[in-house]
Amino acid sequence: MNLDECRAFLDTNRDRRQVNRVLHGFPSPRLWQAGAVSTREVLAQRKEWARHEPADLTLYVGVPFCIRTDPDRCGYCLFPVEVFEGTRQLDTYMDSLAREGEMLREAFAGSVLRSVYIGGGTPNLMKKAQYARMMAIIRDIFPSVDGKVPVTLEGIPQLFTREKLEQIRDSGVGRISMGVQQIDAELNRLSGRRQTRKHTFDTIAHCQELGLACNIDLIFGWPRQTIETMMRDLADAVASGVEHIAHYELNIGGPTDFSLNRRNELPSPATILEMYRQARDFLLANGYEQLSTYDFQRMGGVRGFVYEECERNFGRKEVLGWGFAGVTDLQGPAGEPGCSWVNHRKLTDYYAAVDANRPPVERGFTRSQTDLRLHALFRNLQGMRVDRVGYRARFGLDPLDEHEPVWAAIAERGWAQISDDAIVLCADGVYHTPLIQELLSTPRLKELRALAIAS
Repeated sequence: MNLDECRAFLDTNRDRRQVNRVLHGFPSPRLWQAGAVSTREVLAQRKEWARHEPADLTLYVGVPFCIRTDPDRCGYCLFPVEVFEGTRQLDTYMDSLAREGEMLREAFAGSVLRSVYIGGGTPNLMKKAQYARMMAIIRDIFPSVDGKVPVTLEGIPQLFTREKLEQIRDSGVGRISMGVQQIDAELNRLSGRRQTRKHTFDTIAHCQELGLACNIDLIFGWPRQTIETMMRDLADAVASGVEHIAHYELNIGGPTDFSLNRRNELPSPATILEMYRQARDFLLANGYEQLSTYDFQRMGGVRGFVYEECERNFGRKEVLGWGFAGVTDLQGPAGEPGCSWVNHRKLTDYYAAVDANRPPVERGFTRSQTDLRLHALFRNLQGMRVDRVGYRARFGLDPLDEHEPVWAAIAERGWAQISDDAIVLCADGVYHTPLIQELLSTPRLKELRALAIAS
């Protein structure tokens, strides 16, 4: 795309609702296909790759269950989940998780994890013994998880108690990521959840007392939400002393209640942009630093590894997705671009694959060198900065030269500052990261779609 085409793209799309959040990599899983990755072959090769050129490895362990709500899936959630009916479901699931682990053991033998994130779904549905069992399953494959590797567990406020948090901590978890979404009681009721303000702030206080790091997720752009209600929630969150706030825009779409029945109650795109601006400015003024498009960390505390943020550089990074709907991203040595895949997102399919001793992979994508560079750019843009020096060292190309019209178009709008060392997103450019990612990838996306049609 030339400069005029980039300008036209931004003019046409800058005021539309973004719909999708920032992409963590390229391409979107929507373009992945069944059978595109020979998983057994890749796993067989992976141990050799790591021996010659070790990569940082992070682990995501998926838990598929959520409580039933009315409206379904809290009104907005697009993640694949199963309705929770009882603790036996979790016991059955962990049986399969352990068997999948045996398929991974040889490929990841000797790997040292940088972090573990237990997500879902709603992992804090588990009972005491199940937290200990989950951690035992993880340690059986990764003995390096010995108290020094940061372990995060996700959950919702209404299911945390001080006793449960103490049990979670004693199992080896050091950080809680709490999906609050809304503190305001009236707005929260739209999701069908029964959580209260007290649930949220008691959990934060218990984490502080027990020595657990704590993150809360808050969503802006919610139906009926105003700037005033958003700012009240943020002020209360800041006053609690919580260490990390992920403040992100509602992803509206699919057959959800919010998409089908509450679109007329959503703030306008212009209001949502102003929400981002005011929230960012408020958090920066109150002792938080911005780590990524949506992540804010309190300054002055211990800066530990944060899974959602990841670290932004162009070294080799790998992610292993273990369990239901887990996403894996592996990179070969010596510049081999690697591949990604997602595990089955229907629990019956996941169980059937594991029972047949097959990797429970639904679909995947094998990257080209162009895809690998876009993948790395996307991850670094989430952190608001592209290190030109690091990119040149990794790929032998300058990202400014490779995508010069894109950077020129966003710099004209004041969305980026370009120096010899880096391209840094600034002002509204940070908010528009998904739009910038789309612009960077448009030529390659056209190629991939043409290939998909041809096949």
